[in-house]
Amino acid sequence: MRFLCCSAALLLIAAGAFASKKVISPDTSAGNEQVDIIATITLSEEEVTQKLGADPGSGIVLLHVRVVPKTDKPVSVDPQDFILLAHDDGERSKPFEPSEIAGAGRLIVSNTATAPTKKSEGFGGFGGIMAGGGGASPGNSKPVALSSKVDEKSKGNTTLLDVLKAKELPAKDASEPVEGYLYFPLDGKHKLKNLAVLYRGPAGKLDLEFEH
Repeated sequence: MRFLCCSAALLLIAAGAFASKKVISPDTSAGNEQVDIIATITLSEEEVTQKLGADPGSGIVLLHVRVVPKTDKPVSVDPQDFILLAHDDGERSKPFEPSEIAGAGRLIVSNTATAPTKKSEGFGGFGGIMAGGGGASPGNSKPVALSSKVDEKSKGNTTLLDVLKAKELPAKDASEPVEGYLYFPLDGKHKLKNLAVLYRGPAGKLDLEFEH
């Protein structure tokens, strides 16, 4: 009987430890009265290439997003409603448009405050990148001023451009579920547990964390 009691106690302790353990998954979701948002993130360049069927180059994080309206009123959906946040260094980024990845020209980004010119290979166009420092939560990040211009000497990749456009989350008023990919720039290496997706759109504000 004593042996059985000890065994039961050990099982309860193990179960409690397992229940309190944080789960880190590439899948995350959040919702409110108007909308549910489900997201799956892909970090490695090899996996991004496999899912797209084309290589967008290094430094691109792929986010598959499904937006599910929950009312009779259509929900306005736009890729620019989403932000990728790195909790560890406060870096925030809006998704690239397909033309900024595969269009003619590449994006040359520079920190106007301190850093010399920095080239981001394969990215054309403007926007997409915001840098932050010192913030470990959505409200603490302080964006760093960046300037950008296009290197007109580089040429676009029309095949990649077609793939990115076809698979991108569409901008539309949706009364039915809508889904697609978002293409985020991410500087440096970050652990999945330190990343989050912020939705800041007409349907409200949602924070989708990958660590639960």
